[in-house]
Amino acid sequence: MKSIFIGLFLCCTAFIQAQNNAIQNALRNSDYESAIKLISKEKETPELDFLKAKCFKNIARYDDAISLLEILVRQDINNIQAIYELADSYQLKGNFRKAKLYCFMALQSDPTNRFAQLNYLNITFKLKEWKQTVQQAHAILQKDSIPALYPVLGDCFVQLSKTDSAIYYYCKNMKSNPDDYYTLSKLSKIYLVNDRYNDLIHSTNRFIQSDSSNQVINQYNGIGYSMNREYDKAIYRLNKLFLQGDSSFVTNYYLGSSYFSTGDYINAYERLSDAFRIDSTNQNLYYFLGKSAIYSGYKQKGIKILLNGINKMTPKDSVLFNYYINICHGYGSIFNNQDEFNKTEEIKYQKLCYKCNPDYKLALYYIAEIYDTTLKNQEEALNFYQQFLATRPKVKANAPKNPPSASYYTAVENRILEIKAELEKKKKNK
Repeated sequence: MKSIFIGLFLCCTAFIQAQNNAIQNALRNSDYESAIKLISKEKETPELDFLKAKCFKNIARYDDAISLLEILVRQDINNIQAIYELADSYQLKGNFRKAKLYCFMALQSDPTNRFAQLNYLNITFKLKEWKQTVQQAHAILQKDSIPALYPVLGDCFVQLSKTDSAIYYYCKNMKSNPDDYYTLSKLSKIYLVNDRYNDLIHSTNRFIQSDSSNQVINQYNGIGYSMNREYDKAIYRLNKLFLQGDSSFVTNYYLGSSYFSTGDYINAYERLSDAFRIDSTNQNLYYFLGKSAIYSGYKQKGIKILLNGINKMTPKDSVLFNYYINICHGYGSIFNNQDEFNKTEEIKYQKLCYKCNPDYKLALYYIAEIYDTTLKNQEEALNFYQQFLATRPKVKANAPKNPPSASYYTAVENRILEIKAELEKKKKNK
């Protein structure tokens, strides 16, 4: 009998060992679906449930992973591994608010844990909580030099419109990681927007010395030379890109405008024509291309381009009116249409509508009504009601007795009397 029990025990042990080996083998081969099936046959334990949840996460079954991990965290609030995995699963699912909650839990359990700190910072950044991200990054950098945080801080300061701070951290990152062209492209954009062409040229030249093949950095370098009026250098850099097959708008436009500035109108016309075919909305392009066409012998074509440019510069009032009136409708139909900001914006565009089309007299009525009913500004309401009333047409002999607009004017007359009475009453009560 004893030998039977020993035999059964050894069989069970061998079976369990075989199952464990099968699970480990599935995990080693990243066969997570098989691993899930094998784990499901085992008796539930926190360890196996955690392993199963990780498998679910690895095959993008985030809801299944979250369900298991939330149970584990409820059972043991100190299960840091489960909390980290739960935060990561929510993050992968796109629920950054929940991810932040669990990252914060992990950070509370171990405030000095660098992994927890960086995880929390990463989530606040993804949530676009720029100030909190900056505070967290500065707190980490006070105790430890982590160059990877420099571009993060640069991005935050860009969003906070603190250009000098953004430049400072982007430059720190370039010193520690000179090969980071992605950060350099963001730094170059800031230099370009802020007319810091010498800084743009210097930083991109330094990068090109070690990597001359990067198209984006070469473009910024060429643009820098062009904007700095060093046209020959701009042409050299940008034409090299063009000959290598770069047919982008940026390269064609700045190469063409550089040729234009040196008086080489034939080459300018060719490159600017290519740019125009890609994007015909750039206002400067009409001028450069039109003049280049004329000086290259394409007189009629150049004149037509320049006339089109003028029309683009000065849109007709009728076109603007259509834009403005629809913006008014948009603000008027917003769900929270009693919001003060929305109503103030609606007034702004009603005024623009009236400016473009003085026949649109109802704009004055709508403005007065907003001041009257929403913004509770009786003085302004009275002002615009009176302006609207002044537009009442004179009744002609053969005109209908009650034209469609008559009811508006009658209502406004009555409301003007009411407002005047209310304002007079307020004066007496003072």
